[in-house]
Amino acid sequence: MIGMFPGLLCPPPPRPHMPFPLTRVPRRAPCRALVAALGASLLWLATPLAPLSAQAATETAQPTRRARVVGIVTDVATKLPLPGVNVFLVGTPITASTGPDGRFIMPSAPAGLYNFDVRRLGYGPQRITNVRLVADSIITVNVALSITSTRLDQVTVSGSMDPQSVAKSTITVDKITSENIPVMPTGSAANLILGKVAGVAITRPSGKPGSGVSIVLRTPISGITEGGSPPSPLFVVDGVFLNQAQSVTTQDIESMDVESIEVIKGAAAASLYGSRAAAGVISITTRRGKGLALGTTQFQARTEQGTDQFQTSLPKNQHHAFRQDANGNWLNAQDQVVPRAQRALKPLGIMDAPFTSKTYDHPALFFNPGSTTIQSLQVQGNAAATNYNLAYTRNVFGGVLDDNEGYRRQTLRVNLDSRLNEKLNVGVSVNHTRGQDDASSPSFNNFYRIDTDVNLRELDPFPKIGFPYVIVPDSVTLYTNPLYTQYIADNVIRRARTLLNANASYRPFSWLSVAGDANYDRGDYAQTSYTARGTPLVTSTGGLSPSIGSLSTNNQVTDGYIITGTVSATKTLGELTARLSQRGETRREYSPSLTTTGTDFGTEGLKAMSQARVRTTSNSITDYRVLGAITNLGLSFKERYIGDFLWRREGNSLFGAANRWNTFGRASAAWILSEESWFPMPAFNQFKLRYSYGVTGVSPSFSDQYEAMTNDGTGAIRRSNLGNVNITPTFTKEQEIGIDLAYKSRLSATVTYVRNDSKDVFVNVPAPAVSGYQLVRTNPAYIGGNVLEVTLQGAVLTNPNGLRWDILVTGDNQKQFTRSFGRTCFDDGLQYKCDGIPLSEMWGNQNVRDKSQLAAIHRNSQAQFDVNDEGWVVPVGAGNTWRDGIAKNLWGSSVTIDGTAYGWGLPIQRRDSLGQLWYDRIGNSQPLFRFGFQNNFRYNNFRLYVQTTGQLGGDVYANSNQTFYASGDHPDVDQFGKPDELKKPVAYYNAVSNNNNLYLAQFVESGAHLTIAELMLGYTADAKRWPFLNKVGVSRAQIDLIGRNMRTFTNYTGLNVMAGTPTVRFDDATYPMTRTLTGVVTLTF
Repeated sequence: MIGMFPGLLCPPPPRPHMPFPLTRVPRRAPCRALVAALGASLLWLATPLAPLSAQAATETAQPTRRARVVGIVTDVATKLPLPGVNVFLVGTPITASTGPDGRFIMPSAPAGLYNFDVRRLGYGPQRITNVRLVADSIITVNVALSITSTRLDQVTVSGSMDPQSVAKSTITVDKITSENIPVMPTGSAANLILGKVAGVAITRPSGKPGSGVSIVLRTPISGITEGGSPPSPLFVVDGVFLNQAQSVTTQDIESMDVESIEVIKGAAAASLYGSRAAAGVISITTRRGKGLALGTTQFQARTEQGTDQFQTSLPKNQHHAFRQDANGNWLNAQDQVVPRAQRALKPLGIMDAPFTSKTYDHPALFFNPGSTTIQSLQVQGNAAATNYNLAYTRNVFGGVLDDNEGYRRQTLRVNLDSRLNEKLNVGVSVNHTRGQDDASSPSFNNFYRIDTDVNLRELDPFPKIGFPYVIVPDSVTLYTNPLYTQYIADNVIRRARTLLNANASYRPFSWLSVAGDANYDRGDYAQTSYTARGTPLVTSTGGLSPSIGSLSTNNQVTDGYIITGTVSATKTLGELTARLSQRGETRREYSPSLTTTGTDFGTEGLKAMSQARVRTTSNSITDYRVLGAITNLGLSFKERYIGDFLWRREGNSLFGAANRWNTFGRASAAWILSEESWFPMPAFNQFKLRYSYGVTGVSPSFSDQYEAMTNDGTGAIRRSNLGNVNITPTFTKEQEIGIDLAYKSRLSATVTYVRNDSKDVFVNVPAPAVSGYQLVRTNPAYIGGNVLEVTLQGAVLTNPNGLRWDILVTGDNQKQFTRSFGRTCFDDGLQYKCDGIPLSEMWGNQNVRDKSQLAAIHRNSQAQFDVNDEGWVVPVGAGNTWRDGIAKNLWGSSVTIDGTAYGWGLPIQRRDSLGQLWYDRIGNSQPLFRFGFQNNFRYNNFRLYVQTTGQLGGDVYANSNQTFYASGDHPDVDQFGKPDELKKPVAYYNAVSNNNNLYLAQFVESGAHLTIAELMLGYTADAKRWPFLNKVGVSRAQIDLIGRNMRTFTNYTGLNVMAGTPTVRFDDATYPMTRTLTGVVTLTF
C-alpha cells in the first residue's frame, strides 16, 4: 500500500527558486529505498499471517460467531466483590459493569486477541492484556483491584507504538496521574513532575509570573559548546509535538486540564521519537471523560483565589560608614557640611554609624502581595461509545510588583473520542490558549544597592508625567526609582497557541489494526516594548532628559505538523504472542520572525511605528522537515518473558547534506519472575527484571549548516560562522537495567541504573584561517553519565475507620563526565570546557586561606601574615596581628613584604608557581542526592496533602552575595555591635569579592535544601451526607486550602537556592521567588 503512494513519505524536492534550497527534504533515492523496505516488511508480515487472514475472512462471513465474556471483580485486600466496576473491551464500544455480586457479563464480543481495561472510582485501574476470545466459547476474566494505585498498575502510551502495561514494560516510563498532582502549579506546567519522578532536575531562576524552568532528564546529553546549555525535553500534549522554535513552550500548557503525565527519560525509551527526543519526552494527556462512570455527564465549576508573597530578599544595612556631625549633617573629608552626594568615608571606612534619619524597609515599599485567580468550567461525559471533555480555564497571576499586570492566560479545550463500531475508533483534540505577559521588571541589583535611608515613596513636589514620587531618590547611587521604572514600562508579550489532533484506528481483522494521527501546532508570539516621546529618563549624572521615543516589535509565527500512519499485526503461536508494527512519519516546522525598531518619534503619545523617523528591520526564517520509518517488534512468551525491538530510520533536513539519513533504535527485554511457579516469595505479586539498550540523537541547530555573516555596525560585513555541510546529529547510547516489584498490591518499588554515552556532541571550533571565518560547529565531543533512580509508592496505612496514608518517594544520584572535548580548552563563565571536566563543575579563583599558598618569595616572611577570624591570610607586617586594625590605626594603610605592597589586613589573591592567578575547581553543581517525598492523608471526607522536595549536596554560586559585598550593601559589611578588634572596613569586603570580578571560591555555597513545595488541606461534602446540596443541583462540593512553595529550609545565604540551570547553579538578583496561598471551591453537578 505504501509502495502505491510513495509521495506520502517522499514528497518531491522543492524547486530551485525556493528561498531556502538547503532546507529541502532528503533526496528521493534513499527515501524510495526506505519505502521499498517498508513494503517488503509488510509482504513478510502477510506471509506468516495468511492462515489467520483466512480465519478472519471466515469470521467476517459468519458475524454471528461471537464470544461470551464473564468474570468477577474483587477487592484485592478484602477479597469481597466490588459493584459498580466498569469493564472495557479495548478498541471497541463494548463495555460492562459489575453488579452487587461483583460479576459482569459481555454477552457478545468479537473473537480475537484483546485487552481489557478495568476501572472503578477510588481504585487503581488495571489492564488485562492478550486475552484470546474464541468464537462460540465462554471466556472467564477475573480481576482483583487495589485501592492503592501504583505506577506498576498504569498503562502507558508514550514509550511504544501501542498502549502497554507498566507491569509488563521492558523500558522505564514514569506515569503520574491526577491522583498524584492534586495541587496544580501556577507557573510552568513542567513543575508538575518536580519531586514526583526520579532522575528529573528542575531549576527555576526567577519567581516572575509566567517564567519558565530549566529541565534536565537524567544527565545532559549535549550543550557543551561555548555558552551552550543542555537541550530541553520534547513536550507532547495529546499527541501533538510542541514546536521546537517556540520560546518558553511550557507557558502555554494549562495544568488544570492535565489527567496524566508520562515521562520518558532516556535514549532507549525515547528512540521511538528520533532526533528530537534524546533529552527525553514529557507526554501530557488532558482529561477526556474516560474516568467517569458509564452513562455519566458531569458539570464542574472551580474557582481559586489567593495571594502571592515574596519569600526572600536581601536585608538592608541599618548603619553607614560616612562622616556626620552631631546634628546628622553629612561631612566631607575636611569635616565641612556638604550635600549627601558629597559626603566622605570615615577615616577607617567602617560601617558602624547609625543613620540619624529615618530608615526604610525597601522590600515592603516595593513588593506588594499580588493576587492569584484561577477559574475553570468543565463538562465531561462518558458513554459506551463516546467520551468527551469541554473545558475553559482563566488564570491571572499578578505577581508582587506595582504597576505590573503579571501573567494572564485563557484556555479553551475540547476532547472527543468515539468508538463508532467494533472496528473503528476516532478521536479529536482541540486546544486554544491566549496569554499576556507584562515582561517589565526593574534592575533588582540596583534595587538592593539603594541605601536604607532613602524613601522610595518620597513625594515629589513637582511630579513628572503623573508619577507622584521622586524619580531619583538616592543622590549617591543615582539609580532610577524602581517604582518609576515600573510606572513608565510598556513591555508586553502576547502569545497564542493552537493545538489540533485527529486520530483514528481501524481493526479490520482481530489480528490487524491500522491507525493514523494528524497533529498541528501553531504558536503566535508578539512582543512590544514602548517608551513614549517626552518620557523623563535618568541620565548618568542623575538628571532627567526627555526621551525621543522608541518602539520595538518582535513577531514570530511557528507552524508545525506531524502525520503518522501505523499498521500493527498480532499473532499467537502457542504461548508466544508477537506484535509487529510499522509506522511512517512526516514532520515539518516552519517559523518566520520579524523584528522592527523605531526611534525619534515625531508625536508624543502616539504609539505607531509610522511616527518613528529612524527605523530598522530584521527578519529570519527557519524551516526543517523530517521523514521517519519505524519498525517495532514485541514478543511475549508465557506472559513472563518479554522482548521489545525498535528500529527507526530518519531523514532530517537539519542533518548535514552528507548525513541526511540516520538510524536509531532499541532492544529491550524483561523477565517477570513472579509468574514463575518456583518463585519463592509469594508476597511479591510483581517481581520483574528488565534491561534495555537504545540509541537516539540530537539534531543540529538550523543555522549550523550555513555560512553566517554579520554587520559590524559601520556597514562592513564580517564573516562569523562557517557552515558545516557534513554535520551529523549527536548520537546518545543508553543502557538501562532495573527491577520493578510490588508487595501485596500495597507497595511498589522501582530501582533503575542507567549509563548513557553521547558521541558527536556539537562544539564550536576555530575555523580554518584560509576560510576567513571565525568559528565552525563540528561533532568532536564525547560526554556521558550514569544515574541511579529509586521510586517507592503505595499505601502505608489503611484503616477500616477511613484513615489512609499514601506515599510517593523518589530519589536519584547522578554523575556526569566529559570524556573528550575535541578542541583547545577554555573557560566559559563558571565552566571550564576541557577533556575530563564535567559540565557541572565550577572553576574559578580563590583568595589565600593557608600560608602554604603564599608566593614562594614569602617563604621566609610568613610571620608577617596572619590568619584572621574569617579564615583569610592577610598581610599585617612585623609585630602586628589581624586584630590591630583599629587599635593601631592600620586600616587603609599599606604594608610592603619582600618588595610587594599589600593593603593592610586585606585578603590577597592566590597565585600559582608562575605568578598567574590560581585557577582550578571551586565547586560542583551536581547534588549527591535529589529527592521528593509526597504524603496523602485521608480520613473520611478530609484530605491532607504534603509534597516536599530537595537535595543533599551540590553547590550554588552566590553571585548575589559577591555583588553586594563589592558594593557594600551586604549585611556582612555592617559592623555595628562588634568589638573593635573584629571590625573591618568596607574596603575589606570589596577585596574579599575582588570588586565583583572573577569567580571566587568563597562565594560557592552548599545548595542543600528542603522545600515544602505543595500543601493542601481539603474537605469534600457529598449530597448523600449533606442533602441540602441536592436542592441547588450540586452532587459534590469540595473546599481546599492550598499553599505553593511554602518554605525552604537551607543554610544557603544567597537569594535563591534553586537558581540557575541544572548544570550551572548561578544565583543572581532577579524577580524574587514567591509563596502562593489560595482557597479553592469546586462544585460538581
